[in-house]
Amino acid sequence: MAGSSFAFVLGMGPAMENLSAAAYIELHQNLDPAFSAWNPLLYFILTVTIVANLFLLREEWKSLEFLLVLFALICVLDELLMTWTGNLPLSRAVHDWQMLAPPTNWAEVRSQWLRFMYIRSALLVSSFGLLLASSFFMKQSRASRSNVFVVSSELQNLPL
Repeated sequence: MAGSSFAFVLGMGPAMENLSAAAYIELHQNLDPAFSAWNPLLYFILTVTIVANLFLLREEWKSLEFLLVLFALICVLDELLMTWTGNLPLSRAVHDWQMLAPPTNWAEVRSQWLRFMYIRSALLVSSFGLLLASSFFMKQSRASRSNVFVVSSELQNLPL
């Protein structure tokens, strides 16, 4: 999801800013149903995965990896909140528009919708970065713990 959001910021968003009213309405009305079909499932999987990760780390709640995963979850939940309160109401309004008779404020609505998308993209990319960092620190801390175990088990087998 972070990758598609990043691609949106780089290509799709700037292209949408230059569309005429009719082209924007047509594009928006055709894109939304395609994304609406898969996004709820992807968000559900993403949220459950992050919550499960936090559950597994619950005993290490003061650790850096726990905090990084927690902040990633906060980014995703904030992004969902922005979707529900920002983009979805605007998208519903665009779906009622007629391509040949757009409302007079169509460019303002487009700008608001795109602004929400850019912020949401930043949140998803940030969440992905936090999860990557968490994965790095998790491997480092688990590797050090397993090395300690290996060293201590080798010491037990030494003849005295």
